[in-house]
Amino acid sequence: MMKAEFIINRPHRQPPLQRTMFTLITMVAWTLWISLWLPVLTMIAWLLGLEDAFKQLGLMHPMHAANDLSIVLSIAVVCALSMGSWSQYNRFRFAGKQRRRGNRTVDITEMAPALAASVETAHRLRAGKRSVIHFAQDGWMFLDGGVTSD
Repeated sequence: MMKAEFIINRPHRQPPLQRTMFTLITMVAWTLWISLWLPVLTMIAWLLGLEDAFKQLGLMHPMHAANDLSIVLSIAVVCALSMGSWSQYNRFRFAGKQRRRGNRTVDITEMAPALAASVETAHRLRAGKRSVIHFAQDGWMFLDGGVTSD
């Protein structure tokens, strides 16, 4: 079996150039993969009658094709630049910062009233890995021996 030693499992330790190259390679691969599906999508569009929509909009005329292509390319560039700049902004803003605080441990006597349960039921819930909670017809919930510790 071949061992791939060039793969790094810690992306934060990869150099930025390597991350950028892997991103570009991934984008090219996805573009090629999607382009393989274009004939199938074209056939489905023809079956749905979308060829006529292109004719009605005048998009089949050769003079419109160059103009339409430049519009599509400019929109793609604007989208790529805006998404890239937004992601870089967020990367510079939040990189290396801990945004979440640790949760405090809730005491069992504090947890039981929040669950509308007795302290004994709260102890049983906390002691087991899994608990089965049943609901009565009137909407009350109860623990019916469903606590397992395996």
